[in-house]
Formats: sequence, structure tokens, C-alpha cells
Amino acid sequence: MKKPGLILAASLMILSMTGCTQHSSAPVEFQTVTLPGTGDSQDLLREIAEKYTAQFPNRRVIVPDTTGSAGGVEVVGKGTAPIGRVSRLPNTEERAQYGDFKYLEFARVPVTFVISRDAGVDNLSEQQICDIWSGELTNWQAVGGRDLPIAVQDRPDSGSNMQTLRGKLACFTKLKVTSSARYNEWNHDLVQSMQSLSGAIGFMPLSEAKMHGFKTITLDRVAADQDHYKLVIGLGFVYKKPLSAEIATFIEYLRSEAARQVIRQTGHTPATHREVVVQAQTPVH
Repeated sequence: MKKPGLILAASLMILSMTGCTQHSSAPVEFQTVTLPGTGDSQDLLREIAEKYTAQFPNRRVIVPDTTGSAGGVEVVGKGTAPIGRVSRLPNTEERAQYGDFKYLEFARVPVTFVISRDAGVDNLSEQQICDIWSGELTNWQAVGGRDLPIAVQDRPDSGSNMQTLRGKLACFTKLKVTSSARYNEWNHDLVQSMQSLSGAIGFMPLSEAKMHGFKTITLDRVAADQDHYKLVIGLGFVYKKPLSAEIATFIEYLRSEAARQVIRQTGHTPATHREVVVQAQTPVH
């Protein structure tokens, strides 16, 4: 006959083993991942996050409305968020204020010119683009289109899209935008302007143009989705400290074929995911 003490000890051991088994099979709870910053990757990351959480229901990724690349850099620089989404490297002033950053690019996207369908134009040269933005050309008829005033749509000079134009189009480098241009602070402002204004022309990521069904034009007969198209921006993240397991896991998911498929389908190109250190003394190219 077994002693009561041995029976109790054996029972406790079995219960303990059962509890461990149940605990190990329970889903791991992930902290919510929040990715503040630029609007250029906002819709893309939201679509990828939706697929991610569908595959992993216990994980949640929030992509807040845009605060621009400057907003993504600022929250990381001030330490109010561990990671920020950007479409450019931290600039000289930001590095001087906040120090070094780590940068990881996950996709690239062309910046394309979009026009109202009533303009009647399919192609513009670099010089024509500059003449339109400077105000020298004011009617679509001057570039082979309809007799319709050109409604130029301006963007922030510090934004990645405008910086790309100034860095890649020689005649745009020091161009002064016409005072008649309509200013659009955020991507969604430009979208609304393009949807509502006759004769409008603006520039935005190709993914945004595709999403909203805008008419795009070729630049010197080169389409935005061609390999030798020159106006391309990188989409990535900035951070300082080692990333949490939750953030690192989502970034790793961006390397998966499921995520890359979304990237390609939305007009982007998957990037190499090479981490670089942007130092306070390093000039931004």
C-alpha cells in the first residue's frame, strides 16, 4: 500500500507537468507595434500589416496617419518612439540635433508625375516640367495638350518627393516654384487636389497614383516603372536602440515572399534590408 505522502507528491508532480504543458502551448502575447512617420509608405505598410495579423492573430501592427519623414525622425530622436518610418535619410539638421541613427530600407518606389485627364498630355520633358513649375508655361496647349490652364500642385520643399526632383532633375535644383501653385502639405492633400481640380499636375509615389487611378505621364518618354527611370525614393525605418522582439519580427516578415508580393503588386520594388548607420558627421547624399 502506497503512503499518503507519496501519493500527494506524485499528484503535485503530475499537476505541475500538466500546467507546464498547457502554458507552453499557449500563444505568446506580442506587444503592439506602432510605426509612425511618412505617408509615402503608409498604405503599403497597412496592407502588409493586415496580411501579417491575419497570419498571426495574436500580433498587432498600427500604422498611424502620416506625420512625414520629419515626424518619424523626430519621435526616434526624442525617444518617444523606438522606430519611425521615413522616405529619406535624416538630414544634416536632424543629425546635428539628435545624433546618429540606424536606417533600414525595405522597399523602393518611383516618384511619378500625375495629371488631370482633361489636360490631354502623355509625356513631358525635364525642361517642360521645370518650365511648368516655375510658371513659364501656364497652359496645356503650350505642350501639345488642350487649351486649359495648368494648375501646378506644390509639396513641402523638405519632403522626400520634392528632394528627389531637386536632386535628380538638373533644372529643378534651384528652381523657384511659381507663386500660383497650390500648396499640399500631405499626400492626402495632393490626392484631394488631383481629384477635384481641372488641369492639375502634381507628383507622388507611383503606388499612390495607382491606388487612386490617376493618369501618369512619361518623363522624356521613360515610364516610371522602367528600370532606367531616374526619380526613385527609398522607403525605410530609422531607429537608435536595438529593436524589440515584436518590431524585429515584423521587419523580418517584410523579407517574406508574402510581403514582397504585396510590395511588387503595389508598384514598389523590394529592397535589400541592409542596415546602415547615419552618423551625425556624415553628409546625406
